[in-house]
Amino acid sequence: MSYQQALNFLHQVTPFSSLDDQSLLQIAQALDVVYFALGTQLEITQTESSKQNAYLYFVIKGHIAEYDADQRQRAVYGHNTFFGDAILLKKERFLRYEVLEEAILYRLPQAVFLAFIQQPEIEGYFVDDIVTKLNRLQAQVQAEASSDALMGGVTDAPWQTLVEVSSETTIRSCVEQMNAQQTDACVVHFETETPGIVTAIDLLNALALSAQDVESPVGVLANCPLITVHQFDYLFNALLKMTKYRLNRLVVRSDDGLVGILHQKDLMNVFANQSGLAVIKIEQAQTVSDLQAVVKEIDRLVIHLNNRGVKTHYIAKLVNELHRKLIQKVFELLAVEQPELHQGCLLVMGSEGRAEQVIRTDQDNAFIWPDSIPKPPGLGVFMDNFSQTLIALGFPPCPGNIMVSNSQWCLNLSDFKQQLRDWLNQPTPERLMKVSILFDAEAVVGEVSLLQALKQTLFNWVDANQHFLPHFAKPVLMFDAPVNFLGHWVKDKPSGQAKIDIKKTGIFPIVQGVRCLALKYGITKTNTHWRIKALMDKKVLDETFGFELGEVLNYMNTLRLEAMIVQLNCEKTPDNFIQVTQLSSLQQDLLKEGFKVVARFKQLIDHQFKVSSVL
Repeated sequence: MSYQQALNFLHQVTPFSSLDDQSLLQIAQALDVVYFALGTQLEITQTESSKQNAYLYFVIKGHIAEYDADQRQRAVYGHNTFFGDAILLKKERFLRYEVLEEAILYRLPQAVFLAFIQQPEIEGYFVDDIVTKLNRLQAQVQAEASSDALMGGVTDAPWQTLVEVSSETTIRSCVEQMNAQQTDACVVHFETETPGIVTAIDLLNALALSAQDVESPVGVLANCPLITVHQFDYLFNALLKMTKYRLNRLVVRSDDGLVGILHQKDLMNVFANQSGLAVIKIEQAQTVSDLQAVVKEIDRLVIHLNNRGVKTHYIAKLVNELHRKLIQKVFELLAVEQPELHQGCLLVMGSEGRAEQVIRTDQDNAFIWPDSIPKPPGLGVFMDNFSQTLIALGFPPCPGNIMVSNSQWCLNLSDFKQQLRDWLNQPTPERLMKVSILFDAEAVVGEVSLLQALKQTLFNWVDANQHFLPHFAKPVLMFDAPVNFLGHWVKDKPSGQAKIDIKKTGIFPIVQGVRCLALKYGITKTNTHWRIKALMDKKVLDETFGFELGEVLNYMNTLRLEAMIVQLNCEKTPDNFIQVTQLSSLQQDLLKEGFKVVARFKQLIDHQFKVSSVL
């Protein structure tokens, strides 16, 4: 056998390709070639690890199927792949292999294989689970991207000294302590309540505008609850909290207690001129035109964070908070002369409601007004103007017209409840889609209680009509994975390229499946990662599998985002397709592993809801 031929082969097989040439030569010298005819079967077990079976097999030619102890096919191995490691590493007790197409293989003795997997270049590939592999890939991207302020820790920013007082402390004493420590806020502790915070502005207003006595207890001025950030959290997440809660400061906590105060101005000094300043610019905007530049800054922020290796679901959380602030600002600017609209509730739905839309692909929104007031005059004209303004700011119209400018999505609470019941009682595919989109809704402006009442109608109906859930879950099984029987990528029929719709085949089954479980178990959170965590807490999802599912979703969303950024740079309209040939072999391997996780999740959904019975 030619060692050079074997070396060339190993250079094409992940993770062995990462070894140095000397190591690869030692492996090549230990290989021999075997032939298996069509229909040949191998049974490999831990207890019968005979010389004949104690090998790692590399496929040079042909295809071999792998079956577990329950005779379920788990994989098909073809050119440049290998099998047998699960038995050699004692991860499985029994596996059966069947030759589907006559095969020529290299085989590597167990002792040589076990000696080489101690090397750090390949050890993780065999030992780690998919969560660890994906996290390592993410860390590698971050390391290659150089240091960045947004990825720094809260400990990297200057803090103000923490002043803590009891609720009975006088205003005078509180001011004296704050002056002594040169800080503009203090934490107030109560005997039976959670702590709050008092700022210098609160104290000034109390003394100058409310004529409070300086000997009055400071507790009555405290703002509760206290919003905190951990000292080892990212500055990125600190910015996210300030944006979400419209705060100028956060109290920093350690594992043992409160340790300092992080001020917005200090955080912005760390960021210097970076796009985090978009938060302030939204607040300061006086006209819709002022918001145009902010939208462009948000787009640059997405690219910036992705290049720095920030996980996509973190980017989405920050970007969606900025988008919500922007949408809220548009509503406020347009409703200056119609204050009664604030008695209603403006919703964002679908991926916006889940805080999972990074690149603006469409707008899904709705408006509910209370039954206690008549339909606001000029509501239709206002909502048309609102939708057109968002379009002008770069939020594309919804292809399904699920927008406030559509009267079907702009109703009083009673009419909205009745429309929802109509959808549920006659669940066509289109109506099921509308229920899904509405279930993901979050309030942006106005009375949140209106949305809560509408969602409670949904939960109550489902509790009384469990037969609805299999129909709601049916779309999870609608699309096949883009990997064929032989383990190859399925090519796109029109183009003939290995181009896959990552949203339809990977992201959607996870999002919809998790949404179904959330509806069944009464989970009110909307973000898919938060829903997965809640399902893990309820023991609906095993903890290990829950982490895998979340990491796979994040990985697929990252690949989708990166493909969209490339399309935008080429001045193309972004879609959900990715070119597999543009991914590294490691990325492709991880994506195939990810689709195996999706397949397991589909099986779980089918088992939970008996979906096969309604297909």
